[in-house]
This record gives sequence, structure tokens and C-alpha cells, in this order.
Amino acid sequence: MITLSKRLQAIADLVKPCETVADVGCDHGFLSIRLIEEGKAVHVFATDLRPGPLKAAKEHIHAHNLNNCIETIQCDGLRGIHRADAIVIAGMGGKTMTDILSAEPGKAGEASQLVLQPQSETGAFRRDLVRAGYRITGEDMVEEDGKFYPILSACRGEMDLSEEEAEFGPLLLDKKHPVLHKYLLWRLEVLEGLHNEVSGREGERSRLRILEIDGELALVRKALGRFGKGSAKPV
Repeated sequence: MITLSKRLQAIADLVKPCETVADVGCDHGFLSIRLIEEGKAVHVFATDLRPGPLKAAKEHIHAHNLNNCIETIQCDGLRGIHRADAIVIAGMGGKTMTDILSAEPGKAGEASQLVLQPQSETGAFRRDLVRAGYRITGEDMVEEDGKFYPILSACRGEMDLSEEEAEFGPLLLDKKHPVLHKYLLWRLEVLEGLHNEVSGREGERSRLRILEIDGELALVRKALGRFGKGSAKPV
């Protein structure tokens, strides 16, 4: 069985067993292969816009004798597939992922599950997802090579998000996820350092930046409050 990075394995773990999966932006194809090997899918559409990664994916799929189970498609987002029970989009910026889903709302809406791993703009991405008529049904977060990766699953439905839930994940906060806690402590330290650095400067730009940092600090401290007394201190 193919070995995945911690990030990719956490994504695979969130996928519920189904008939077909669209692995959008499949890159080297490792996740697609693992989903078949684990019995999470009978058939995978492995798509990528770039010919180079798709060629590598084809080679890996062939090496694992899975040509009959994984179909590689060069396309932009969901445009090259007809329908999938689950859609996985990972390793892209939140804005790009929102654009992919909104470009094919019918295909996205027909899927029983979305598994999503935004690399940036996660707060805005969660808000966009909820506004588009989805509710978050599962969340995980991993740390790998000094970086933090939030992962979520969603399906059609309604939900409300507070400001800190949108930014840091409603289920991660509810579960008091230890990796989120570590991330919040790191973020708190970074923001406090920035505050001290900028506060020594003069001018309107610095004043506005201080206000921005203060807002972020307030949000991080509010999220840390969900972890209980003493949560702002490393264990």
C-alpha cells in the first residue's frame, strides 16, 4: 500500500466510502491510489490542469496496476468530469477552491461529500462555503514540516458560523483539537511580536496596522478561550 504524507493521509481519512471520487488537482496521484487501496472508492477521476503532474500520476497509477480504477483527466477544476459521489480538492488557496466549486455548482451540489484542504484564506473559504449552501460535517488539522493544515468535509445544508469559527473551524474548536491549540499559541506569539514591532513606528499606516493586529489578537484569544483556563500557556 502506498505511503502518504501526514496531510494527505488525513484527507483520505475524511473521505467516506463511496462509488466514485473526483480528486481535483491530483498532482502525483498518490491520494487517488490510496483511496482505491483503502476501498474508499471503486473509481477515481484524477484531474489536473497541468500536463506534467498528470503524466507523473499516470506513471504511478500504472505502477500500482490501477489503470482500470483511476481515470486521469486534464481539465480545469470539475469541468472534465460528469459526476462524482465525493469531490476532493486539496493543496490550493481558498479563493481558487471557491472558484472551482462556484464554476460548476451543479456538479459540486450533486456530490454527497466534499473533502477540502485550503492552503490559505481559510476563514473566507469557510464563509464562502456556508454562503453557498453547505454545512461543515467533519474537520481535522495536522502539523507537518512546520506547517499547519486544516482539512474539512462538507455536504449540502445550512449552518451558522461565528467569527472565530469561520477563521479556525467550528468542529476543531468544539473538539478542542490539540493541533489547533498549538497553532493558536503559535499565532498568538507571532501577532504579539508584530504588535511590539509596529507599535514603535509612527504614521497612519502603522496605526492602521496596529488596529488590524489588535483585531486578529482578539480573535485568537477568543478562540483560545474555548480551550479553557490556562489554554494560552503551552502545556
